Amino acid sequence: MGRIARRQFFSSALFSFGVIATRGARAQGNGVWVVTSQEAALPVSHASKAGRSITRGPAIRQISPAAQVAANLPFELKVEFAGRGGEKINPASAQVVVLRGNNVDVTSRLKPYITANGIEIPNAMVPAGIYALQVAVSDAGGRQSIANVEIEAH
Repeated sequence: MGRIARRQFFSSALFSFGVIATRGARAQGNGVWVVTSQEAALPVSHASKAGRSITRGPAIRQISPAAQVAANLPFELKVEFAGRGGEKINPASAQVVVLRGNNVDVTSRLKPYITANGIEIPNAMVPAGIYALQVAVSDAGGRQSIANVEIEAH
C-alpha cells in the first residue's frame, strides 16, 4: 500500500470513528446534568449562605422552572442576574453549588451557560428529588449576592 493510500485509509478510519463516537454521545442524552445521580444520592446539606438581608449586590432571580419538572428529562433552567445602580455583572465571579453532602461545586459544568445576564440552560436535567442550588455572583464593584434556586423533579 502506497503512502497516499495509507493516508486516505487512516483519514477515513479517523472520520468514521469520530462519527460513531459523536452519535454515541448524543444517544446517551441531549441534556446537561445540573445534578448527577451520584450528587443526588448525597445527604441534604443545610449550610446555605443565602439570606434575605437587603444588599447592594446584584439581584439573582429564578425565572424557570416555576413548577415541578420531570425527572431525567430536559427542562429549561433560567436564572436572571441584574446589577443595581447601573453596575455591570461579573460573570466570571458566578458560582453554583448543589447543597448536598459537603456542598458540591458544579460551576465548571455550568460555565458555558453563565453570562452577565444570568444562567440559561435550555436542556437542563436532574434525577428525581428536591434540590437547592446556591448561586453567587458579584458585580464589577465586587459586591456579592447569594440566592438559592430550587428544583423539584418527580
